[in-house]
Amino acid sequence: MTEAFHERLKAPIPTAELRRRSAALTEAMRREGIDCVLAQNITQYLGGCNRWLTDTTAENQYPQSSFLSRDGEIGYIACSGPPLDLYPPSHLLRIGKPWAAAPYFSVFKHTHDWEGRLFTQWALEHKIRKLGVAGLGMFQWNYYDYIARHLPDVEIVDAAPLFDALRALKSQDEIACLKASAAVEDKIMAYIPAFAQPGVREYELRSKIMQLVTDLGGEEMIVLIGSSPAGERPVPLASFFQNRTLARGDSLYICLSASGPGGMFTTVGRMFSVGAEPAPSLRKAYAEAVRAEEKLSGLLQIGQNPQVVFALYNEYLGGRGLRPETGLFAFGQGYDHVERPSIQPGETMPLAPDMCLAVNAAAVSADWAGYSADTFLLRAAGPVRLNKTPLEVFRT
Repeated sequence: MTEAFHERLKAPIPTAELRRRSAALTEAMRREGIDCVLAQNITQYLGGCNRWLTDTTAENQYPQSSFLSRDGEIGYIACSGPPLDLYPPSHLLRIGKPWAAAPYFSVFKHTHDWEGRLFTQWALEHKIRKLGVAGLGMFQWNYYDYIARHLPDVEIVDAAPLFDALRALKSQDEIACLKASAAVEDKIMAYIPAFAQPGVREYELRSKIMQLVTDLGGEEMIVLIGSSPAGERPVPLASFFQNRTLARGDSLYICLSASGPGGMFTTVGRMFSVGAEPAPSLRKAYAEAVRAEEKLSGLLQIGQNPQVVFALYNEYLGGRGLRPETGLFAFGQGYDHVERPSIQPGETMPLAPDMCLAVNAAAVSADWAGYSADTFLLRAAGPVRLNKTPLEVFRT
């Protein structure tokens, strides 16, 4: 029987999937002797441990916490109210129950300890002895500081590895969300040639893309745009620098990372020729980027060490006379825009079936640059590209 949801829930994950997650995390907590895990997030781009547990998330720097006890109880602390039901409304909660709410904001110094006070009260009442925090790097300093000072007998550990190991392996429900996200991106890529015309500013193009993501059921998006006159190297830039006006014959690269229906991110990037047939140099640059993407994705084999992938890919780029990669160019995706595993120095998580990775290929020489990006699902038979947008330069 199909599960019935409240009409205000746009693309809820099945309740059975939420219960699967909390049960898996509870089992991992018991193995580590952890009494409770605490997750906080402030945006929909990062901090996805909170959404992974509850199918609700913070927005616009309004912090939200969720915590899971070793008995399977989930509770919420919200930047809200009173009344508590202002956000998140209790009748819309998928799992767990509200614990407390208060109007605390990072810009108000006098509220810096309010969220910590609320959780500390719960921890004392439930006699917590070992607390796992879902990623110390994602936790606001004032929250952690208050808990550490007022729970001196509680051992606080970083529980990120527990979440990372579970979240990296996508369930069938999560894979369905990833495929839906990739389908949204493919539709948008098909619309871009109609919008990316001479005389249009980059930020106007970005605005159209953002509207399409929302209209097609998506939630959040990151749009990188790079344009340049023919013969020059385009450089993808973030929104603050997207003010250039497109001109006939320009080379244009658009990389879209969007969370589709269900809130899971995927990534796609393609090159365009503005108002004219692509120049031979642009076709050559993009063909080189496609070869680099195929090389990189081909290295994403089950059991592979990310350090080996990093070294082999840079060896390939060097052999082609291309700039080596030193940044983050391939990484896991899900509720977070970037999550483990990552192909970069320091990553230790081996590649495994049902991981989802964004692959960003940059073929950059001294004279030209080509880019391509796609999302891949790792399978035993090899990586499967989720995006269906053709690998070609599109004329606008």
